[in-house]
Amino acid sequence: MKNIAKNFFYQTIFQLAKIIMPVITVPIVSNALGPEGIGLYNYTQSIAKYFMLFAGLGITLYGNRAIALAWNKKQDISKTFWEIFFLKAFSTIIILFIYFVVVFLFFENKMFYIVQSLIIFAVFFDISWFFMGIEDFKKTSMSNLAVQVVTFLLILFFINDKDDTLLYTIIQVSGTFFSQLSVWLFVWKHIKFKRVAIKDSLLHFKGSVMYFFPKVAIMLYTNLNKTLLGVIVGSTAVGYYTNSLQLNDIFITIITTLDVVLLPYMSGLFARESTGRIVQLMNTTIHLQLFFSISIMFGMLTVFDKLVPWFFGEKFLFVNNVIPWIVILIVIKPLGMSISRQYLMPIGKIGEYNKSVIIGAVINILTNLILLPTIGFWGVVISTISAEFFVTFVRTISFLKTTDFNFDLRKIGRYLFSGLIMCLVTRFVTRNMSASAVTNIIQVLLAVPIYFGLTIILRVNPILDYIKERKKQL
Repeated sequence: MKNIAKNFFYQTIFQLAKIIMPVITVPIVSNALGPEGIGLYNYTQSIAKYFMLFAGLGITLYGNRAIALAWNKKQDISKTFWEIFFLKAFSTIIILFIYFVVVFLFFENKMFYIVQSLIIFAVFFDISWFFMGIEDFKKTSMSNLAVQVVTFLLILFFINDKDDTLLYTIIQVSGTFFSQLSVWLFVWKHIKFKRVAIKDSLLHFKGSVMYFFPKVAIMLYTNLNKTLLGVIVGSTAVGYYTNSLQLNDIFITIITTLDVVLLPYMSGLFARESTGRIVQLMNTTIHLQLFFSISIMFGMLTVFDKLVPWFFGEKFLFVNNVIPWIVILIVIKPLGMSISRQYLMPIGKIGEYNKSVIIGAVINILTNLILLPTIGFWGVVISTISAEFFVTFVRTISFLKTTDFNFDLRKIGRYLFSGLIMCLVTRFVTRNMSASAVTNIIQVLLAVPIYFGLTIILRVNPILDYIKERKKQL
């Protein structure tokens, strides 16, 4: 448990930086590049991400679990590491070659695609799965943080207008590349170089492919939306769609930080045959997550119309129409991710995990094909919400069927009530204020005490419960 707390601390620092920096850079970039520039960057990256997916196979999750199991069973992790690394290196080289052939034959804006190839090349050097497997998050978190700071400063000083779209692309993808490269400085403390047979590397192919298929499905209900929207409606629409999800994604990332930390720990528990302890721990983590995700969802409903005009700029006012519909994802998506990362993956229930993402992909593709040609942009919004809902629904049903876990509906109901009252009261008090950062700060200063106060009065505040428990222990 000490390792969990320490790893959560480092991941939280990294994730907080990922929240704070966009708060500064997103307004600068949105105003400078506009919907067209943001759309072009995201559309070209959406194409590169398909190739990045095939380059990485399913090794991020497979390698994490494989290293965690080897670590807990005192096996030779150097051998396991190099077998997995060479498998991914081989796949990356092949996919990069195919990518360049496709780009030069079929796509315009070739320079953007050439630059975007760096995110595929970064897969070659990505060994984050190793550090996750040995539950050492300090190295990856701090290295990534250093690169994030440099990227942040470059954007701050060099991105000024729409003509800087290519430069923005170079800065962003270079950040991804160097964040993967920098972690190699720390790996030699844990492993030694070993020659491994090709056949031994290929033995990991089947296992990684089990994690690869769900990644394909995930790509089909996340990245495919940007691609189809760009092809059918245009890259400007991709800009609106991307920025609509941007705030959601920031909060979802911080909410799910604990899941990343717990995956190797849960795998270790499973290796020691402590499945009951996994479910017991999840009873705490999932309800704690819902306490925060529900409050953030209502928080977004509270501040969005006073936030968008100054945060994204006047060119993105259309985003105000989208946010009220997609905020539900702040609750739905982290819940599904928690069940998969804390339970399905650690205990090896990959079939159930695959089933959920395949269903999500099928629903997303069908709804996009039906709705995009008829109602355009809103077809993608409906597809996104539908896909994420069914992914989480399938995982939740599987989890409840195979364990004795139960959602505490009394707690959840009171979280929802507290969030709704917080939203209504805060919006009423600030209804005549202008759209500005000052107004948003006032809204937060009003909303947080209301939510925390109501959950304390209703006796469902987990923070207060934790403080009381610690006092008893002391």
